[in-house]
Amino acid sequence: MDDLFIKILFGHLMGDYLLQSKVMALKKSEKTCVGLFWCSFHSLLYAFSICLFIWRLSLPILILVFLSHWPIDRWSWAEKWLKLIRGRNFISAYQNKDKYWEIDLVFSCLVYAVVDNTFHLLILWVALKHLV
Repeated sequence: MDDLFIKILFGHLMGDYLLQSKVMALKKSEKTCVGLFWCSFHSLLYAFSICLFIWRLSLPILILVFLSHWPIDRWSWAEKWLKLIRGRNFISAYQNKDKYWEIDLVFSCLVYAVVDNTFHLLILWVALKHLV
């Protein structure tokens, strides 16, 4: 597998999971100045994580990674994509209180996470494959 992709994957895991606090995760898409701050702060930490793993700390790469991450998180692209394709969504899973609603809710959250990760990793790989 492409060495760059592995580096991006580990940087992504660190930036989006190990360094993202619960506050960042919950607040980053709020339509307030607080949401703007948390999304920007999280995206900056994320950009540094990617730069750490690709062994390149340059302003253009830092900005590119930041700009590739920020809109996906700020506007919850995964949620919008799942609505567009009529995929799993945790609101309907939560509201549907049939006998398996907990399983549906967990599965919907997993699908959201996979879609979100796919957006981040694909965009990053396309953006960085010619620069690194």
